[in-house]
Amino acid sequence: MKEIRVTLIGDGSSDKILTIISKWLLDNLFPQTAISIDFADFRQLPNPPDKSDIQKQIEYAAKYFPFDLLIYHRDAESNDLRMVESRKNEILNHLNDRHKNIMVCVIPVKMMETWLLINKDAIKKAAGNRNFREEIDLPPINRLEKESNPKEKIIEILKKVSGLKGRRLAKFNAHQAIHYIAENITDYSILRHLEAFKIFENDLTIAFNNLLMKS
Repeated sequence: MKEIRVTLIGDGSSDKILTIISKWLLDNLFPQTAISIDFADFRQLPNPPDKSDIQKQIEYAAKYFPFDLLIYHRDAESNDLRMVESRKNEILNHLNDRHKNIMVCVIPVKMMETWLLINKDAIKKAAGNRNFREEIDLPPINRLEKESNPKEKIIEILKKVSGLKGRRLAKFNAHQAIHYIAENITDYSILRHLEAFKIFENDLTIAFNNLLMKS
């Protein structure tokens, strides 16, 4: 069987982190299938599609980042789980039927960084201070989707764990460190306790199985 090509479209360049989580999930669900995943970085194109034009984004992805399966990311931007289905419908209503059959939406509650507040060792490595001994205040998994500002919280934690002060702290690249957190997490299975992740996994499983049946 040929390698299955997956492309992820995100809100911005930082959403490339979701390729790491998506690849882990796909490898976990379909360990016997060769899967590659690419990030549609439209910034490198001469005339990038507008973020509001979902159909054009998909057409550009098909041309410049060819795929068998597409993952489309939007944040729920709310702690209300109902926003996951609302965002999905917003996206799917912009598509033609052909693309609906090969696209999966990934809608974290409240935002992507929610899914990284799960592993203290990965945070220590990303902050460059594996020997950090103080307590790291991560939300329990059953409260994670209630976190009001996951991005702000994860940056605050990274800065504290880094142990840096003054100018060195000012130069600390927290946004790059967030990417390192994702790279240093080897098991994302705890996210299966989160409703938004369950929805993503279910939709991804259905779409991927349909793709395999046709190949």
